[in-house]
Amino acid sequence: MPSLKKNLIYNIVYQILILIVPFITSPYVSRILGPEGLGTYSVTTAIVKYFTLFALLGMTNYGNRTIAKNKNEKENLSITFWNLYYFQLIMASIVLTLYIIYAVSLGTRSYGVISLCQIPYMLSTVFEVSWLFYGMENFKGIVTRNAIVKVVTMLSVFLFVKEKNDVWIYVLINSTSLLVGQLCLWPFVKKYVSWKKPQLKLIISHFKPNCVLMVSVIAVSIYTLMDKIMIEWLSNTMEVGYYENTEKILTIANNAAGAIGTVMLPRISNLCSVGENRQVIKYIDKSMKYIMIISIALAFGVASVSGSFSVVYFGKEFENCKILLITIAPAIIFYAWSNIIRNQFLLPNDMDSVFVIATIMAALVNLLLNGILIPKYGSLGAVLGTVGAQFTELMYQSFQVRKLLPLKKYFLGIIPFILIGDIMFFCCSQIEKCLGISFLTLVFQIGVGAIIYLVTSYIYLYFTKDEMLVAMMKKMGKK
Repeated sequence: MPSLKKNLIYNIVYQILILIVPFITSPYVSRILGPEGLGTYSVTTAIVKYFTLFALLGMTNYGNRTIAKNKNEKENLSITFWNLYYFQLIMASIVLTLYIIYAVSLGTRSYGVISLCQIPYMLSTVFEVSWLFYGMENFKGIVTRNAIVKVVTMLSVFLFVKEKNDVWIYVLINSTSLLVGQLCLWPFVKKYVSWKKPQLKLIISHFKPNCVLMVSVIAVSIYTLMDKIMIEWLSNTMEVGYYENTEKILTIANNAAGAIGTVMLPRISNLCSVGENRQVIKYIDKSMKYIMIISIALAFGVASVSGSFSVVYFGKEFENCKILLITIAPAIIFYAWSNIIRNQFLLPNDMDSVFVIATIMAALVNLLLNGILIPKYGSLGAVLGTVGAQFTELMYQSFQVRKLLPLKKYFLGIIPFILIGDIMFFCCSQIEKCLGISFLTLVFQIGVGAIIYLVTSYIYLYFTKDEMLVAMMKKMGKK
């Protein structure tokens, strides 16, 4: 079985890369394209993502989990893979055709050639097989491929995106990078599976469970994609630009907090299939503690530097993002908690219905809040809708597993770190008041905030004799 520690390291390294690349490109893109250009990119990407949802259905989680449960026997693994892939191939081909019809007939009327530039994005779903590698716990291959593609994409943006009218180039670069990334995985598929002729009966058998998980995917999309479309309908494209940059920071933070959960899903799915429940709970206990420490740091960190960050990072045109970043920060914590319960308990234990209902409830809350708040508050209304949706999902999932997991212990365990985050927020806010908004202020805030959180957290973990910290200190003492 692949090393869990190595997989964690690979995925964390990749998440760091995901953090770095947008941090390098976003200031440049924001200034070149402006709020309106960025808004157009955001809306067209949201539309194509809706098509990809129907192309992939629930394959991201379902494929990952199903492969993990069959990976110990190559014959079953090969049969499972090819029937899963042909199911996806049929669905993706149908939806790709529908998107091309949309892009040619309707998309070009509203967004010109930009809708056509999203076709490679849609085409990537035909070749999507990352779920095989996640299920086999081969994070090295995924991370290496994605790292190379990310770096090439970043360089291409700087080389070819030069003015406001280059929105189509920016879109084409990003959509093509997804397609290339998927194609790069195919030469390695034969390492795990041999060719097995798909059977129609087995292909069809994957339809129902995929559709069950698809409901949750569609529901989640309402407060990750529909927000942007609703802002354009109920407000204007410029507000979409503000929301795009705010959500980008949220996504980066969520990816960092959720890196461990992505690695744990196939491992715990495999443990559940062989009845190792005690080991599963042990993993969840550790994940809940350390992932929440990271997510709390990120949430309070984003809120602490929001004023300086919005102007210095995105540019003067995006100073409205300050209030958006402060408001959306709690969603980072809500997402991390929900992600742990979902990826490390609900999905591995085939409790799909709880996850599905939670996301449906969250989507309904999001639609309601968006409809009420966006006409009056624009992008801020959408942010409030997102926070409300994430909190709803967290509460429902927690309620359903309250008798199966020690949630009270988990909650009490994060309170000290929330207090530490409050201290960090207060100190960083005072720095901005005293020094004003500038690049040096932002750097100073980040440095002071990091020192406060890390040092204070270390002191607390040391005096409470944290298991991982004690083990690390013993290992260092032996060297």
